[in-house]
Amino acid sequence: MEQSNSSELLARASLRDAEVLERPDAYHHALHAEPIHYDAQLGFYICSTYRLMREILRNTEVFSSVDSQSMDSLRPPPPALAALRRTLYPTVNTLVTNDPPSHTRFRVLVDDPFRPRSIAALSARIRAIADAAIDEFIAMERCDIVASLAIPVPIRVIADMLGLPHELAPRIKTWSDASVEPLGMLISDERLLECTRLIGEFQQFIVAELEARRTAPRDDLLSHLVHARDTDGQPLSTPEMLSLTQQFLVAGNETTTNALAAGVELLIRNPDQYALLTRSLESGSSGQADPSGADLARIRTFANEVLRLEAPVQGLFRVVKRDTEIGGVKLPAGARIMLRFAAANRDPAQYTAPDALDCARRNAGTHLAFGAGIHHCIGANLAREEMVQTFAALLGRTRDLAFDGERNDFRHHPSMVLRGLKKLYVTFKRR
Repeated sequence: MEQSNSSELLARASLRDAEVLERPDAYHHALHAEPIHYDAQLGFYICSTYRLMREILRNTEVFSSVDSQSMDSLRPPPPALAALRRTLYPTVNTLVTNDPPSHTRFRVLVDDPFRPRSIAALSARIRAIADAAIDEFIAMERCDIVASLAIPVPIRVIADMLGLPHELAPRIKTWSDASVEPLGMLISDERLLECTRLIGEFQQFIVAELEARRTAPRDDLLSHLVHARDTDGQPLSTPEMLSLTQQFLVAGNETTTNALAAGVELLIRNPDQYALLTRSLESGSSGQADPSGADLARIRTFANEVLRLEAPVQGLFRVVKRDTEIGGVKLPAGARIMLRFAAANRDPAQYTAPDALDCARRNAGTHLAFGAGIHHCIGANLAREEMVQTFAALLGRTRDLAFDGERNDFRHHPSMVLRGLKKLYVTFKRR
C-alpha cells in the first residue's frame, strides 16, 4: 500500500470502527507504513511492525505491563462499578499485568504444568476429548463448528487440568467470557456490570475449590496453586491464586476456541492447503486418513499459520514508564501503546506473501500471537497442542469440508483485543 493511501486510511479509520475490526487487514497494512501510530480517537499509540514490537517486548524497563490492561483510563467506568468491585477479591498483578522481579516469582511458581513435557503427556487425553466432541455431531454431517467443536474442546481440556467436572463447561465458558469481554472496550455499561458480577461468582466458586484442595490435594492445577511455595517458602495468597486461575481460564480456553474456528474457515477458503494437509496425514499413516500414527509436523505448521493470520489476541497494551523514542516517534511517560500482534504477524518485512496461508512456511512459528520474551503466553504449548490434535482428529474423520450454504455471515465478536467468529456452519462427509 502506498504511503499516501495508508495515511489517508489511518486519518479516517480507527480500531473503534466496527468494520475495521471485522476486516482489519487493510488497516493493519496501512499501519505498516506508520509503524508507531497515534489513534487520536482512542487516545493511545499502536505499534504494528515485527521489528519494533520485538524491541518493545524485550524492554520491560520502559514499556511496562503493570496494570497495562486496565481499561478505566481509556473508558470511564459506570459509577456503580466501583461499589461492585469492592465486593470482589482485589485485583493483583501476577502474569499478564506484571513486570520483573514480581512477574518472575509467579512465572516460576506456575510454569511447570505448562512446559512442553507436561503438555506432551496430555496429548492422548486432548485427542480423546476432540474425538468425543466430534462423536457428538459427525453423524449429522453438518454443524456449527464454533459451538460443536471450538468451544467444547478447550473448555473440557482446561476443566480437566483444573480438576473440574465437564458438566461445569457452560459455566466455565460464561466466566471466561466475562473475564475477556471488558478488555475489548466495546461492551455496554450494563454488560460491564454483569461481567463484574459473574467474576464475583467465579471467585466464590474457585475459593471453595481451593479450600477443598488444601485438605485433600489432587493431581490438578488448583492443588498446584494451593501447595506452591516460592523461594522464600511463601504460599500464594487467595487473590493471587484467583488471578492466576482466571488467566488459566482465558489462556486455556477463549483464545484456543477462536483459533480452532479460524483454522476451519481458513481450510475451506484454501482448498490447496486443505488437500496438502489431508495428503500429509494419509501418507503418514499407511494411506489412511487417521493421524494417530502420522507425522503431525505439517499440521503444526498449519496451526502456527492460523495463529499468525488470525491471531486470537489481536493486541495488548504496554504503559510507557518514562519519556522515550521508538521508530522515530517520541512517546511521553504515562502513554499507552498497543502492541498490535495481528499487524506484526502480516508484516511483509518478516513474512513473504504475508496474507497467504502456507502450510510449508519455514518461519511460521516466529509469529507473535503468543507475545514474546518473558510474557510469552504461559498457555502457548497447551493451545498449540489442542489445535494440532483437534485439527488432526477433524481431518482424519471427515472429508469435503465446506461452508453450509448461505447460513454464514462470518461475523466476529466485537472487540479491539480478541478476534473470534460468532458462528461457522459447515458441512462434510464422514470418512
